[in-house]
Amino acid sequence: MFGLCTNLLVVMFLVFLAITSVVSLHGIRPSLSSSSLAHRTAVKAGVCIKVASKVKGLGAFATSDLKVGDYIGEYTGEKLTRRQVQARYWGKREKNGQDLSWEGSRSRRGQGITGNYVLEMKDGSFVDSEDADLSSWCRFMNHAKEGTTPCNVKAFDRISAGDELLVFPQFFAIRDIEAGEELLWDYGPLSDVAQSCKASP
Repeated sequence: MFGLCTNLLVVMFLVFLAITSVVSLHGIRPSLSSSSLAHRTAVKAGVCIKVASKVKGLGAFATSDLKVGDYIGEYTGEKLTRRQVQARYWGKREKNGQDLSWEGSRSRRGQGITGNYVLEMKDGSFVDSEDADLSSWCRFMNHAKEGTTPCNVKAFDRISAGDELLVFPQFFAIRDIEAGEELLWDYGPLSDVAQSCKASP
């Protein structure tokens, strides 16, 4: 009897290891901190952030029905210069003290430094939404090719007035969306950086 219990525990432990290794291989992230700006803006917008799939990781889901043309949200985050992006993500420049301080802050707070959430805008500026403490929930919307049924959101440029002019993408529904549907947009030319940043000069 004791041997059977020991074998059962070993099998359960091996199953646990297999599950956790699959999860880490596919990049599933831990749940989003309720204190982060990304979480707070999702709650305010009526959007649920949860695991979309093992491959995609987290995704954004509508919690109520939306109509074509409805405003969805804005892709906000840190505004970066080309020099900062080259140093922090592309390895094209040496990091200065500000870059190292930024990297240390991200590391201490458990925020990533992959560059997967950096968009180059038409005006040459960059929006980095990887830091959930400094970005909106829109960073969690996954990709679907425009013209396909899953693609239900589209990005449009917006200029925001204030101390300086910033360009952030705004998202709108391009078809009716049912509650529970994942919100998906075509990363396309608006986010060329995500696809080719390492090849950029």
